[in-house]
Amino acid sequence: MASTEFDFIIVGGGLSGLVLATRLTEDPDIKVLVIEAGNDLTSDPRVNVPAMWPQLQGTTSDWSFKTVPQKGMGGRMLEVPQGRMLGGSAALNGLNFVVSSKDNIDAWGADLGNGPGWNWEGLSKAFRKAYSLTTSGNIEKEGPVQVTIPEEDTKWPQVWRETFAGLEYDPTGNDDPFSGKNLGAVMRTRSFAGNAYFAQARSRSNLTLWTTTVVEKLVLEPSSTRVTATGVQYTKDSSETKTVNAGREVILTAGTFGSPKLLELSGIGEADLLKSLNIEPVIDNPHVGENLQNHPVCVLSFETDPANEEGFETLDKLTRQDPATLAAAMDAYSQKQRGPLSKTNCNAMAHVPLPGISTEEGKADLARLLNSTSTAAEKGKTPSAFAKKHEAFVHSILTNPRKASDGPDGRFAPPPSVSGDSGGHFTIGVMLSHPLSRGSCHLANTRGELAIDPNHLGHSLDVEILARHVQFLESVLVKSEPLASHIKTKRCAPRPEMGISDANEAKRFVRETAIGASHYTGTCSMMPRELGGVVDPALRVYGCGNLRVCDASIIPLMPRGNPMATVYGVAERAAEIIIAGL
Repeated sequence: MASTEFDFIIVGGGLSGLVLATRLTEDPDIKVLVIEAGNDLTSDPRVNVPAMWPQLQGTTSDWSFKTVPQKGMGGRMLEVPQGRMLGGSAALNGLNFVVSSKDNIDAWGADLGNGPGWNWEGLSKAFRKAYSLTTSGNIEKEGPVQVTIPEEDTKWPQVWRETFAGLEYDPTGNDDPFSGKNLGAVMRTRSFAGNAYFAQARSRSNLTLWTTTVVEKLVLEPSSTRVTATGVQYTKDSSETKTVNAGREVILTAGTFGSPKLLELSGIGEADLLKSLNIEPVIDNPHVGENLQNHPVCVLSFETDPANEEGFETLDKLTRQDPATLAAAMDAYSQKQRGPLSKTNCNAMAHVPLPGISTEEGKADLARLLNSTSTAAEKGKTPSAFAKKHEAFVHSILTNPRKASDGPDGRFAPPPSVSGDSGGHFTIGVMLSHPLSRGSCHLANTRGELAIDPNHLGHSLDVEILARHVQFLESVLVKSEPLASHIKTKRCAPRPEMGISDANEAKRFVRETAIGASHYTGTCSMMPRELGGVVDPALRVYGCGNLRVCDASIIPLMPRGNPMATVYGVAERAAEIIIAGL
C-alpha cells in the first residue's frame, strides 16, 4: 500500500461508504480509496443467511462497544453492537427496512434549516435510487438493494394484523415502503451495500479497497484562512503508521461512533476536552459527539397456548438448537432457501399512536404531561433553540392520533432469558419511536476508547410515554382477539412478577428492563452550527471545506425505526451533492 494519491478517501467501508464509492466511481476518471477496519465477509453465511444475523455480534467483526452506566436505567451498562466488516452494521443487523416518516424527514430537513434537498420531496427521490421492491409477484426495479415482504409460513403475522384491525388500527398490507408504511425482514438472503452496491463496483480500476486497515487520524493542514484535509494516517495489521493522500476530499463514513471519534482524534471538537487529552485543537466545535439519540425498547414475552399449535409454530425449538428441528431448517434453506432460516424472527410490526389520544380524557392527560416535562427545564450542552425544535416535533407526534409514537414488533420466538425453557413463546418489543433523551459520545483517552452515554430515559417524558405503551400492550393488546386465543396472557419474561397495570409500576418496569435498540444517530448532526450542527447541508464539516461526514451520525432527529433505510437515502443524496460539485 504505497502513498498513492486518490481523489477521494472514504474512511469506513460500511453502508454509506460503499454507496458513495459505487456512485463516485461511475466516473472512470475519479479515483476512490475505501478504508475498512474489518474483513470482507460478503460471502459468509453468518452475514447472508437471515436467521443467522445475531451470530457475528460479539465477535471480531463487531466493535462491541458498551455504554457508560445509564442513570435512567438504574446504572446498567448496555451492549452496543456495531459492524466491523465490509458493509458495516448493514451486514450485522436484523434486516428490517423501516423508512422514516414524511413528518420526520421534513422536521430534520427543511425545518432545521437544511434546505429543500433534505425535505421529504427531495430525499424520497434519493431513497428510491437505493432499492428494488418485490411484493405479491410485482417488481419495481430502481436500486441495487433488494427489498421484499417475508414469506408467511405461520399464522402469527395474520393474527397480528387482525388483532390491530379489531382495535381499529388501519392495516398496511404489502405496500411500498415509501408510502410511509412498513416492511419486515428481507426473505431468503441478506441484500445490503456489500453485495448489492459494491459487487457491481469492486472490479473497477479506479476503485481501491483496503480491509483490516485502521485509520488513526485525519491529516489536517490549518492556514490563516481555512483548514484543509490532505489525507489520513493509518495502520495495517498493527504495523507502523503510514499516510495516504487525498487530492480532493476525505469523507468520513465511520458511523455514529467512529466519525466523531476520528474528528476528535484529529483536533476537531470541544477545545477544552481535546486539551485535557493532550490533543491540539484545530477546529473548536463543542457539538462534535453531542446529540446522540437511540430508541429505548421494553420486551414482554408470553407463553403460547399448546392447544392452538397447528399453524402457530414458534422458533423455540430452533433457538434451543433441537437437532431434528435444526436439521430440517438447514435442509429447507440449502434446498430452496426457504423455512425459518430464510428470514429473521421479526415478521410482525406496527406503528401506533399514544394510547387514548383520541379521547378527551387522553388528550387532557397528555396536556398535563407535556406541561410538566418541558425540555426547556433541562440542563446540558444542547442549544436551547434545537431543544425547543426537537420538543415541538415530538409533541406534534404525540398529540396527533394519526401519528405513531411506538413501533411494536411481534416475534414468535423466546427472549434470551427463557431460551432454555420448553414450550413456545410470543415476544413483543415496545419501542419508543421519538425519544427526547439525548446523550453524547466522546473520546475517553487518546487510545481511541469511547465514553458512550446515550442518556437513555434521561428525559422524563420518554419514561411516561413508553410506560403507557407497555401498559397498553399488557392490558389491551394481548387480551384482544384473535391474539388472546393463542397466548397465555401472563407474562413470562422479563420480570414476570412485576405488575404494570399501575402507572408507577409501569414506569419502574421501564427503568428496570428497557434496553437500547442500537439505532444510534446524531453525533455529527447536519444543521446550522448555532443549533448544534457539525456539518452543513452539503455534509461538509464546519471549518474544513473538503472534509465531509456521511453516515447515521449526521441525522439530527432520529427516524421512527431502524435508521438503515434512511442512511441509504442520505448516502445517495450525498453522492448527488458531491458529483454535482465536481
